[in-house]
Amino acid sequence: MAKKTPQMKDSKGITIDLNEIYKFEPKDITIDITTSRYSNLAYVTCEHRDVFIDFLEMPGIKKDGKMMVNGTRIFMSHAAAQKLAEALKGILKQIHDDGQMESYNPDLSSIYTLSAKVTRSKEDKQI
Repeated sequence: MAKKTPQMKDSKGITIDLNEIYKFEPKDITIDITTSRYSNLAYVTCEHRDVFIDFLEMPGIKKDGKMMVNGTRIFMSHAAAQKLAEALKGILKQIHDDGQMESYNPDLSSIYTLSAKVTRSKEDKQI
């Protein structure tokens, strides 16, 4: 057993209550946007566990003989993606209805058909 130093003599363990540390009043919330990017193209991938969206800045720039496209990937849960989709649909419809958008067809279901087919890798099937 190690010899106690004078500083260790009266030291006691402490309990950190994370619930207390993160307690706040709604009026105390301030949004701090640390990064802002422009995107004119997005690829959405939906997997069985989550959704991710790659926001791209097209057309990119040529660097070392290759086209380099800046992008930002955002991961989210299925529930968060559904909320985002509903919010975008509502906002875009409102802007369109107010005559503030160049062109937008709020009923795209007749143009696009979404697939609900899900495939799993061998690793996921072994659950």
